[in-house]
Amino acid sequence: MSRPWRWGAWALGVLVLGVGIPSGLRHVSFFNVRRIELAGARYLSAREVAQVAHLGPNANLFDSWTRVRDRVRALPGVLEANVARRLPGTLRITVREAQPVALAPKGERLVPIDAQGHPLPFDPTRAPPDLPILSAPDAKLSALLARVRDIEPALFARIQSVSRTHDDVILETSIARLWLRTDASVDAIRALEAVSEELARLGRSYRELDGRFAGRVFVRGARA
Repeated sequence: MSRPWRWGAWALGVLVLGVGIPSGLRHVSFFNVRRIELAGARYLSAREVAQVAHLGPNANLFDSWTRVRDRVRALPGVLEANVARRLPGTLRITVREAQPVALAPKGERLVPIDAQGHPLPFDPTRAPPDLPILSAPDAKLSALLARVRDIEPALFARIQSVSRTHDDVILETSIARLWLRTDASVDAIRALEAVSEELARLGRSYRELDGRFAGRVFVRGARA
């Protein structure tokens, strides 16, 4: 047999083994799933994910996990999910969750809200305790809060509650009221925090900071 033919036969044999071995191992109980690991979750519990995954009693690591991945991805609050196997009997599910930006009332309780203003099915006791509170779910306020969190996390951490009138937004902190527009730019958010930091450095208290006007932040009720 010539060398090209030998190489072709070897490659074909590898391909057959690569396809056939996992298929055969699906019937070996040694590789049955005995443990599920959950990674990347802060708000979802392993039990919640396992219930959605809905593994049968004879689930095997070498089964196809496409449907399980899709079921977990469809879980509200999950942005991405992947499934991997760890021999001999561990299934590892990795998720990326939506991050809450506020709490808002739903019925008689507060629920976490995402950056699009949608309620998240997370236990609020697992959410960060310092999330701002909205009077009601609001997509524009949620989007603004997400921008503030990403641009100026220290400012976001000080916000206690948020409300708006038309496109004017009021951010309440423990010491002052901050004004922004719902479409506030990166520069407007940074300018608001820069003025706040400078006033703190100077030891000056104030009642309001107004960042609704391009290129300017107005300070009201300042005291030396």
